[in-house]
Amino acid sequence: MDPRRPFHPGDGRQRYAGPAVVVMPDGREVTVTASLVLRYDPRRSDNRESDRDSTWAGSIALADQGSRVDLFDADPGVLRLPDGRESEFMATSGHTEVGVAGLGPAPFASQ
Repeated sequence: MDPRRPFHPGDGRQRYAGPAVVVMPDGREVTVTASLVLRYDPRRSDNRESDRDSTWAGSIALADQGSRVDLFDADPGVLRLPDGRESEFMATSGHTEVGVAGLGPAPFASQ
């Protein structure tokens, strides 16, 4: 896997780029590559406290582009990282590579 360069190097936001698993609503597990960012920035004073649980987003892509899985069917899906942390998300666009919006705490954020 080729590591992706951050979109905004040095902006201080927590990110995750690497392998993950999507658990579909029917229980199927699909291997993906994720590129995610935590939008909530605790250093800023204009954040709402409720943003801590709802401001991660990014994209996920099927590891096996030849599979017949439609990631947009993850409604919602669960994204599980290799360390076991997971969170729900909604697919916002696409089919084999989808935009995602987090529905809970970011599974990659440091606590």
